[in-house]
Amino acid sequence: MRSWVAEAVDAFGGVDIVYANAGAVRFGAIGSQPYEDFVFTVRAELDSVWLTVKAAWPHLVRSRGCVLTVGSTAGLTGSLAAPRTAHSASKGTVIALTRQLAAEGAPYGVRANCVSPGMIDTDGSRANLLADDRPMCAVGRHIPLGRVGLPDDVVNAAVFLTSDEAAYITGANLVVDGGWSTVLPGVPT
Repeated sequence: MRSWVAEAVDAFGGVDIVYANAGAVRFGAIGSQPYEDFVFTVRAELDSVWLTVKAAWPHLVRSRGCVLTVGSTAGLTGSLAAPRTAHSASKGTVIALTRQLAAEGAPYGVRANCVSPGMIDTDGSRANLLADDRPMCAVGRHIPLGRVGLPDDVVNAAVFLTSDEAAYITGANLVVDGGWSTVLPGVPT
């Protein structure tokens, strides 16, 4: 990560924004998930975020920059449909890490925020979570806004949180899930 950040500094003269997004999930329930799968997921989704921010931190302090991490609704709620102990643990920790980064960055003018997507229609989710044989495939019918999210929904939130329009926002976790995590499950009327 230090080399990657150094290349960015050489190419652009500094670092203003770090977009720390990592997702590599091995799903599993606590009773059946091998420890190796848990460690793989946490290293991919949490360690890579921490290491990237750590490498960029001195440059962010110099530029009074901002950090944007990517959590997930999995870090906010449990799931009856998707066994995801490692994913929930890592994304919940990313949200908490972001709040701590906001606290540590505030004296230097460094902002840190998180965007937490819900179900987003991507190639990966279509092949896995949203596949016809998976319990999550019908999730769109239960999202208050009536659809699964699109990548642009997350991108627009990320752009806002890293923009000057969000200059007084730090430590926030912006949930982008069409209202899914705000309501109790039930039969739509």
